[in-house]
Amino acid sequence: MAHISGKNGGVYTNALLVEDCEDAWNEHTESGCTPSTTTGKVGTYCARVTTVGVGADKLLMSEVISKDLSAYDAVVWYARSSLTTTATQLKLLLDDTGECASAVESLVVPALTADTWKYCFDLLAAPASCSALISIGLYQDEDLDDGTFDIDDVKALAEVDGIKSWTIDYVADALEVTDFVDAGVRDYVAGCTGWTGTFEGYKDGAPLAIGSEVILALGESSTNGQYF
Repeated sequence: MAHISGKNGGVYTNALLVEDCEDAWNEHTESGCTPSTTTGKVGTYCARVTTVGVGADKLLMSEVISKDLSAYDAVVWYARSSLTTTATQLKLLLDDTGECASAVESLVVPALTADTWKYCFDLLAAPASCSALISIGLYQDEDLDDGTFDIDDVKALAEVDGIKSWTIDYVADALEVTDFVDAGVRDYVAGCTGWTGTFEGYKDGAPLAIGSEVILALGESSTNGQYF
């Protein structure tokens, strides 16, 4: 469940690389799936699967890993599809059995716009069950059209305890484009967007070294995907 505005949490750090996706996820159990690589979002490559005639509730591709995520709280990754999808049609699975045979975590891939990378974030439902993960996979809940599906740079994040509050101001410039056709009525279009924000809390462990990666996820509701 996402952290709601005004409640504790929402700041994550100490990124652990789960899978770099620099090689093909060759393990898969379904006919009609062809794993490969293509140009990635991070690094050189991303893991890709091309589907032909794959139905609902199918594992599209999987890969062997060896990770302990019991001390972590969330996972972030990049996803891309040649199709426009809705939330929950695709899942990123984590499992302590091979080829994600009985997933211990089923992370929601949010709605994707065709051929556009999306930075995905989801909380782990049961981190204690993720102490001996040996496989990661991409799963198709619905019978989607044939296409390509890409995953890149999967990382685990730990939540910073003791965060008391946070605020964010997200704004868009209004650019005036009034001309003679507007007959004296001002006309505007949306310009560049940007944000500023703050968070405060109690010190949690040793200070981070300069250059450490910090990811700030600010949930605006308990609905997956509704966050900054």
